[in-house]
Amino acid sequence: KRSLNLAGKQGGSIFVTRPENSGNGTPGPDFWSWTPPSSNDQISDEVDGLQAARQTSEYAISSNPVLEKERSVGFLSIPFESKAYETTRNLPPFQSLLEVDKTKASEVDVEEISLKEERDLEVEFSAHAAEAADALHKAKELSSQGVNQDGTRWWIETGIEQRPDGVICRWTMIRGVSADQAVEWQEKYWEASDEFDYKELGSEKSGRDVFGNVWSEKWRESMLQDSGLVHLEKTADKWGKNANGEEWQEKWWEHYDASGKSEKWADKWCSIDPNTPLEAGHAHVWHERWGEQYDGYGGSVKYTDKWAERCEGDGWSKWGDKWDEHFDTNGRGVKQGETWWQGKHGDQWNRTWGEEHNGSGWVHKYGKSSSGEHWDTHVEQETWYERFPHYGFYHCSDNSVQLREVKKPSEMSE
Repeated sequence: KRSLNLAGKQGGSIFVTRPENSGNGTPGPDFWSWTPPSSNDQISDEVDGLQAARQTSEYAISSNPVLEKERSVGFLSIPFESKAYETTRNLPPFQSLLEVDKTKASEVDVEEISLKEERDLEVEFSAHAAEAADALHKAKELSSQGVNQDGTRWWIETGIEQRPDGVICRWTMIRGVSADQAVEWQEKYWEASDEFDYKELGSEKSGRDVFGNVWSEKWRESMLQDSGLVHLEKTADKWGKNANGEEWQEKWWEHYDASGKSEKWADKWCSIDPNTPLEAGHAHVWHERWGEQYDGYGGSVKYTDKWAERCEGDGWSKWGDKWDEHFDTNGRGVKQGETWWQGKHGDQWNRTWGEEHNGSGWVHKYGKSSSGEHWDTHVEQETWYERFPHYGFYHCSDNSVQLREVKKPSEMSE
């Protein structure tokens, strides 16, 4: 937990200088060390009634308040989990390619899934940016605390922090506890900038309940200039865990610059209690990673890696699938992949494959498996690979409306 050094307090807005090692993470107080004031400290009945009456018009910041994630039973469903995750989490052994020519179908499936996830993610980024901008705009109009008609108590704080690199960060935070005190939650929004070209917009939502469920999601986007080039970056981190021992996490990262370079990756995993009975081919732990890089001139790198782990009493079996491709600006490159399996007693199997593309109109295909398979052929075939990202710098910039509108510290009114 980080400690805050108060440098002053005026009108409910706290100005804080952050410690040197705090980086540019989430501003403001930490949710997990927060304890709601006891109900005995609740504001007076007169104020309660006033706040409840004004709630509809004043406390309308979030279009998707965290409190909606409350569950009446001791199980937390995965609120942010993607559809692609749900359909691929049970990765069966030897999933890909009994025939090498089917590698293309596997790659196409991965492409379609990742494209859909990217589109969904951009929609979420835009929604979170709009929500953060709206929250920051309305922060000054809201009362510092209140009670909803359903008995939910809430508190609002605002603050300003100065980072070691000179960036000024303004944040607003809403905390709440349900009437039965079963659910506690927090929504935090911030914008940051310096007097040069740095801008940042972010949000964080966290929650916990008496059943042992905890969850958190963080979104951040930023822009800056370096060596005359504008850079844009977006990150997301979603995590949840329940009392049954089930846990999951999704992380996304995207970076673009005005020269056409871009890089993005995703890392997802989930786990359940290893003692949970499962059908054949299903796993207790599941992972997926994918990424892509573009140099802006026609060269690219792409990869994906999935693997799963299953507890079988006295040991774990594991299996997975992965492939990657590397191409230069002239369309020359390599595609390669592997499907593998490992038993709980150390027995294992794998199949590897590769393709060499040299621009001649012929592709060299080769591969082998630990069970004795082997092939090495040349096939007349056109080379296809993605030279430039379908979603690049200018798409990102056009969609980052609220980020571009973040003002410099000298332009902000107190």
